Amino acid sequence: MTSAWVGARYGCGLGQCGACTVIIDGKAVQSCDVPVSAVIGKQITTVEALGTDATLHPLQRAFIDEQAAQCGYCASGILMAAKALLDTNPDPADAEIRNALEGNLCRCGTHGRILRAIKRAAKEMRGA
Repeated sequence: MTSAWVGARYGCGLGQCGACTVIIDGKAVQSCDVPVSAVIGKQITTVEALGTDATLHPLQRAFIDEQAAQCGYCASGILMAAKALLDTNPDPADAEIRNALEGNLCRCGTHGRILRAIKRAAKEMRGA
């Protein structure tokens, strides 16, 4: 795996930046303020489950193609929030994508590229 796709990052530690986003029972959750006892018996998906270097997930491929991640620190969390959205809404409008990513901060200013990447991945995942 490339380093940009490895692990939920520790960011703010307050559940405010989204770097630590994982999917718990189908919902994007900022994991830094979730006690381990709260996830016993729950399905947890981290960015490592998306794909491999040999077989990237459409979101990973789209992020590369659109050059959506500059420093990559926020990428893992944004990918997981986007995956949770696309799992429930395969054709989201721009406003729905922005709403799903509301808890994920990116300081690099690639927001337009991130939006394009998610729309690109959604289209690929729908087979459109």
